[in-house]
Amino acid sequence: MTIDGVCKVFFIKYLEDFSKHKPEELKILVVDNAAFHSTKGVKLPDNIVLLNIPPYCPELNSAEKIWQWMKKKYGNENI
Repeated sequence: MTIDGVCKVFFIKYLEDFSKHKPEELKILVVDNAAFHSTKGVKLPDNIVLLNIPPYCPELNSAEKIWQWMKKKYGNENI
């Protein structure tokens, strides 16, 4: 699935589709506190568990580590 942008509806659809891939597996997803990661009032698939990282902990967010690496590598270059 390819989409332009993010929102709660797309995230929920992703979880539904992901749960169908190897449905016998338990999938544990680490998510940050982005608004679209909120599943309040949403029934998660039985084989998916969301593990929220604490707020304001960029060291636990792998995406932040990628951005940090990219800034060091390309920070002063025009890409």
